[in-house]
Amino acid sequence: MQNNSTWVPSALSPIRWPSKAWNPGLVLLTAVGVAALNVVPGVIYIVAYAKFHRMASPNALPPFQLLLAQITTYVPVALFLLFALPTLAKVSLAELGIRRPSGRDLRVGLLGAVAMWLAVIGVGGAVAAASHRHDTETAVALLKNLKKPYEIVVFFLVACVFAPIVEELTFRVLIFNALTKWTSVSVALVVSGLLFGAVHAIGSPPAQILTVGLPLACGGVVLAYVYVTTRCFWSNVTTHACFNAVNVIALVFFHAT
Repeated sequence: MQNNSTWVPSALSPIRWPSKAWNPGLVLLTAVGVAALNVVPGVIYIVAYAKFHRMASPNALPPFQLLLAQITTYVPVALFLLFALPTLAKVSLAELGIRRPSGRDLRVGLLGAVAMWLAVIGVGGAVAAASHRHDTETAVALLKNLKKPYEIVVFFLVACVFAPIVEELTFRVLIFNALTKWTSVSVALVVSGLLFGAVHAIGSPPAQILTVGLPLACGGVVLAYVYVTTRCFWSNVTTHACFNAVNVIALVFFHAT
């Protein structure tokens, strides 16, 4: 980021932002908008599908249709964030890391995938041993219910392309960056990671906030560290996509749990 007299570091973070960047009220409003766009299009799709097929209850929706309902949320969320982020940060998308990655950026992204896998597996194993529970997130349960090859291909695209792009825009480019304006980088790493883990445990039984959410929170910290290291959005997408790809391949071909 360029140096500018109107750019100031926070009292705790060395990352410099324009003085009017990341207005807390606007950030909160944007987060609410993201949350709404993550729910409303999918709900509309589910209700429309249930009515068209004269289903007694939307809860009986086939697993593949649930996956398609999730897809309907990704494009509006991504477009909304790409529009909102420059206004919030008072810098260009390129300065937020949405730029052409260098070879180093991609190498860091690949190393980050290894670190994320080790963190999630290590913490997940420790939590499972302590709690005597072996829970999986909702997306894994959905994958296990998909039977046709084309359904699994679509799931792979969602998990390894759409989800990493949208989640990195949300948790790193929006939430992590906003936190660095008002807190230290260390606090931003932890808080953004915890939010990342908590969101992946939504809709699960309360116990899974620990067994599913905590390991993924540690993975979220790794993702934020990759972003700090490269300041490149595509490094994060590389880390996230490779991590998800390994897990999907393990489930599909090796029936790992």
